[in-house]
Amino acid sequence: MVKFLNYVFAIALGFFAVMFGIDRFGNHDLNNTGNGTLYTAEYCQDIIGFNGAIPMEINMVNGKIESIVILDNEETPRFLERVTNAQLVENFYGLTPKEAIDLDLDAVSGATYSSKAIINSVKTRMEIYEEDVHPNPWTWQLFGLIGCAVALFVLSFFRKK
Repeated sequence: MVKFLNYVFAIALGFFAVMFGIDRFGNHDLNNTGNGTLYTAEYCQDIIGFNGAIPMEINMVNGKIESIVILDNEETPRFLERVTNAQLVENFYGLTPKEAIDLDLDAVSGATYSSKAIINSVKTRMEIYEEDVHPNPWTWQLFGLIGCAVALFVLSFFRKK
């Protein structure tokens, strides 16, 4: 029975090691220079303006927001025009993701739902990007690795010599 448990925990240890490696070293949104485009559509579907979600692309250069482009959406054009005229998205330009998350912006009068959706979508996408770049080290994969290693260590005392 101990031999069987050793095999099970050894396989589980390998699984958690692979998953931990993928989580740490794979699937990053931008290259190592901090240049590229982040999209909000996939991550911010639940953030609704007046008529729905407002998908955007956030262009990053050297780890800072270079520009934000509002993509095709179902929002009322006159509300988005108010947001554009107020230059809401320009407030994010030149900011790092952390600075964008901490930025305190007021909604645009007459386009409150639309402007709040844009602000919250940018901040949410930056939070997701930050978590990807600076992940919490205590993940389920790490707990699995530690748990399996401890189990194998304990089982080693029960092996017959």
